Amino acid sequence: MMAVADILLMLLPLGLFLAWRRLRPRAATGPSPGLVLALALGAAIGIGAAIWFGKEGAMGRGEAYVPATLSPDGTITPGHGEPRR
Repeated sequence: MMAVADILLMLLPLGLFLAWRRLRPRAATGPSPGLVLALALGAAIGIGAAIWFGKEGAMGRGEAYVPATLSPDGTITPGHGEPRR
């Protein structure tokens, strides 16, 4: 099921482009200003989200990575950062 979702997400930009080419007025020589603005806002939101996600999950300076561990009772402690000693 994930492979189908991956393929559909990969083909989405092509489908949007083909729909735009099919539905745009013939006299138009380029994309409408509204479409350009929507694409620019989408790109800015995507870049901002990527920066926020990178900062949110990043370890701080002076921290060492401690890998995930499996305890005898079967619980998993996820990997995390701890201050260096």
